[in-house]
Formats: sequence, C-alpha cells, structure tokens
Amino acid sequence: MRHFVYLIGTADDFESIEDLQNTYFNGMKTPRNMSVYPVSLSEATKVQGYDTLQEVATMIGRGEAMTNDWCLDDTVSILLEA
Repeated sequence: MRHFVYLIGTADDFESIEDLQNTYFNGMKTPRNMSVYPVSLSEATKVQGYDTLQEVATMIGRGEAMTNDWCLDDTVSILLEA
C-alpha cells in the first residue's frame, strides 16, 4: 500500500508550492485557505490512461478537491508521498 497526500490552496494565500508544503509540514500558524486529501493505493492499482500510481493519486486527490468546491483556477497544489 502506498500513501499520498494531495494539498491544495488558493494562490491568494500561498505564493508558491513550497509555501503550501511548508505550511502543511510546519502546521498552520495563521489561518490560510487550504485543504488536505489523503489517498491510499495498492501497488497493484492500474487505471487505463495513467502510467504511475502518482498520476492516479493526483487524479483522485483532484477529484476529492473538486467535490469540495475547489477548482484548479487560481490555486496551487501538489501530491506528496506520505
């Protein structure tokens, strides 16, 4: 089993992906508009059209974000392996 975390935040609140990552790893000392979506996948997971587990996990994380009213416009996001 591989575990990932999909992070997404507004471009107004985060200057860069590094800023988003640092906020996640260091805890949010100031309230900022971001969400965290854990994704766990079996090594045997295969999805047609995607070559790697990271690609599949990214699509799942994005899907979770979209169902919670996020969009990709004016956001920064990254997939991290947990």
